[in-house]
Amino acid sequence: MFSKLNAWLHLWLGLITGIVVLVVSLTGCVYVFVDEIKAVVYEDRLFVTPAEDGRKPLSEMLDNAGAALGPEYEISRCDLFPAPDRSWVFRAMDVDPDGIGHWNYFRYYYRVYVNPYTAEVIRVEDTRNEFFQLILSLHMNLLLGKKAGHYVVGYSVLIFVFLLLSGLVLWWPRKWNLRTLKQSLKVKWNARFKRLNYDLHNVWGFYILIPALVLAVTGLVYTFSWVENTLYVTFSGGGEKPEKHIPVSHPAKDDSLHTLDRALIDVLDRFPGADMVSIRFRSSETAPYDFQVRKEKGRTYHFDWSYYDRGTGDFLWSYDTADLNTAQKVRAMNFDLHVGSFMGLGSKILMFVVSLICASLPVTGFLIWYNRTWKKKKPGKA
Repeated sequence: MFSKLNAWLHLWLGLITGIVVLVVSLTGCVYVFVDEIKAVVYEDRLFVTPAEDGRKPLSEMLDNAGAALGPEYEISRCDLFPAPDRSWVFRAMDVDPDGIGHWNYFRYYYRVYVNPYTAEVIRVEDTRNEFFQLILSLHMNLLLGKKAGHYVVGYSVLIFVFLLLSGLVLWWPRKWNLRTLKQSLKVKWNARFKRLNYDLHNVWGFYILIPALVLAVTGLVYTFSWVENTLYVTFSGGGEKPEKHIPVSHPAKDDSLHTLDRALIDVLDRFPGADMVSIRFRSSETAPYDFQVRKEKGRTYHFDWSYYDRGTGDFLWSYDTADLNTAQKVRAMNFDLHVGSFMGLGSKILMFVVSLICASLPVTGFLIWYNRTWKKKKPGKA
C-alpha cells in the first residue's frame, strides 16, 4: 500500500511541479557562473584602466552617480572593488512588495558604473531589463514578483524535496544482490530509448540525491522563515537566535559625505586584501554607515561587517565569521552552498552538473509516464 501511494504521489506531484523545477534548475545552471560570464560580456562596464593619481573620493563618485540618475531615484548601496582594474557600482532600487509581475514588483532598479580614478559615470544600466537580473528573477519567482512567484517557486521546491526522497524509495532494490545493485547504479547506454530514459531518471537521480537536497534546502531558506528557524534550532542545540546588534550613530553633519570617505579609508586600511566592500546608505539620520567586507573572492561566508558613525566617520563596532555561533555560521554559509562557491571552481562545476541533472528529471520523468500511459504500441509484423 505504501509503495503504491508513494509512486502515485511521486508521479503526480512531479507532473504538477515539473515545469517550475525545470525553469529553476536551468536558470540556476546559468547563475552558478554569473560572475565569470559577466566578466566577459560586460567587460566595458566592469573593468577600467588604473591611474597613477589614485582613486577619487567616494563622496564625489556618489554625487556623480546620483546626478546621472536624477533626484527621483535614491541610491541605497555601493559595491566597490579594491582590485585596481575594477569599476565601482552604485545601486538605486525601489520595490512594491505587493506588485504582481517582475516589472510591477520593481518600481525601478538601476546600477550606475563609475570609474573610481576619474569619478566619471561609465554606464547607467536599467537592471530591471538586464539579462542576468531576468535570469535571477526567473529563478526566484518566475518573473511573477515576490508576492506570488516567490511562493510558487518555494512550494514547488518543497515538493521537489519530497520527490527526491520518494524517488530514493522507488530506487531502493527489493533484493540486494550483485545483479540488482548493478542495475540500480549503472546507466545502460546501449539500451533502447525507453530503458535509457528510465536509467537517466532513476540512476542519475540517486547519484545527485545529497547535493540536490543541499541545493533545495538552501534555496528554501530564502523563502520560508520556518526553514531558516528549523536549521538554526538544529545547529544551535535548541538555542534562540540572538538579535542583531546595530549601534546608534550621531546625526549626520553638513560634511557627512566627507565622513563617509574617512570611514572607507579606514575599512580599506583594515582589509587591504578584500575582494569586495558593500556599503548601505540608510535613510535614517541615526543609522550608521555599514560596510560588509567580502574577504575572499566569490565567498560570502568569509566576511566582516563594520559600522561607522555617520556624523564623525569614527569606527563604532564590527563582527566577522569568527564571532558567530555554529548555527549562525551554517546560515552564513547558505549562499555559498546554494551557488556552489563554497570550495571554489570545483564545487561550482559540481553544482552546475547537479542543477543540470535536476532540470532533466522532470523531462525524463514525464517521458516515462508518457511512454507508459499515452504512447500507442506499434502493431507487430504479420
